[in-house]
Amino acid sequence: MFSTTLALCTCVLVAVGAQIRAPEATAAKSKPNPNLVAYPSFLNVLPEPFDRPTFLTNLFYQTTLPSDAPPQFAEIYAKLHNASYISFDPRFATEVVGSAGPIEKVAPAEDGSQEMPMYLKDEGVILWNGNDLAQFRTIDVKTFEVKNYTTSVPVPNAPAGTIHNGQIFLGNFGDETVHGGIWKLDFKSGNATMILNNQLGLSIGADDMTADNRGGIFFTDTSSRVARTNRTMQSPASLYYLRLSTMALIAVDPTLVGPNGVVLSPDGKELYVNDDGDTSDPPNNINAQVLTAGKLGSQVFVNSAGPRTIYAYTLSPTTGLPTARRTVAVAEAGILDGMKVSSSGLIFAAVYGGVDVYDPDGTRLGRINIPDASPNGKPEEKHVVNIVFEENNLWCFAYGGVYRVPGLLVRGDPRLN
Repeated sequence: MFSTTLALCTCVLVAVGAQIRAPEATAAKSKPNPNLVAYPSFLNVLPEPFDRPTFLTNLFYQTTLPSDAPPQFAEIYAKLHNASYISFDPRFATEVVGSAGPIEKVAPAEDGSQEMPMYLKDEGVILWNGNDLAQFRTIDVKTFEVKNYTTSVPVPNAPAGTIHNGQIFLGNFGDETVHGGIWKLDFKSGNATMILNNQLGLSIGADDMTADNRGGIFFTDTSSRVARTNRTMQSPASLYYLRLSTMALIAVDPTLVGPNGVVLSPDGKELYVNDDGDTSDPPNNINAQVLTAGKLGSQVFVNSAGPRTIYAYTLSPTTGLPTARRTVAVAEAGILDGMKVSSSGLIFAAVYGGVDVYDPDGTRLGRINIPDASPNGKPEEKHVVNIVFEENNLWCFAYGGVYRVPGLLVRGDPRLN
């Protein structure tokens, strides 16, 4: 998540090669879905001169064209803007969207980050942290009723959460009085117990997390949390692994600059992590753009030539830890945030203006399009922060509200329920 501002914080077919597509991904009805628009090939060559003045506050269908451009360009851009779903590959219609209805805004949200959504199936609610990470909340998946949720002790600035063997784990940044770390949460009682708050005396935090089947948790820690905590003596930004049986903490990849979203493939053979680059300091690379967003009002530096990348790590069948890394995709707009996978193996990544869906081989299948996910119409905050599946419905938690994508052909990874 853009920890202080744009909640930086994070899609997709079956894994390459050996995986078999799940039977849930059945062919859509022959009747076209009126909520879906296919990206036409003629947009691959735009009339000159064209310009996309910013990759933050302008999406691809907001590219400016010359006044004498053929009308078909403006017409398709308008259709793409208004569509609930944008297809870049025919499989998006037949294996992901099908006859899914239009995207629904089911609840408002305050200005700021909306994070760590987890679907608690037995409770019939989604638990998340809203109000720019200042208030835990639940939303009933049937009635859409929103309630505040209180933990036994404060868990300040918590953007991360995962479920492992029915146990809820939270990850937080902390604040000036409480360090960040990893917590266990008993939902019914609200009892929160910290199980990790340092790496050999250095402050640590968790931006996003996912549990494996070996009794461990992968989580990302990022230097951008300094703006929330004012703690400079902290562990390096890295992808980490916490082995719960021994509480051994392993820095898996400290070469990442701004690690954010993290999620396992359904077969547990790959781990997907995105890197948003250095958002705390003015980048030295070209085309840096500055955001001032969120309640904290700090600056975030976003670089069009920076990482903004999803990586796939091949996991060792012996240790469960990474042995190799490859690039899956690069964000089209803004910065990647929370990620989830479908049980069929597709990668769903929260981004500026919606949710992008990728095949693990890197093919961009389509976008779940939420161009107005901004409070008060602030263009720099049209950012989807995190997402979660509830059966075959996808819930999107954005700066501008909580959105529900109903009736997809895919379901979330059942390990996360």
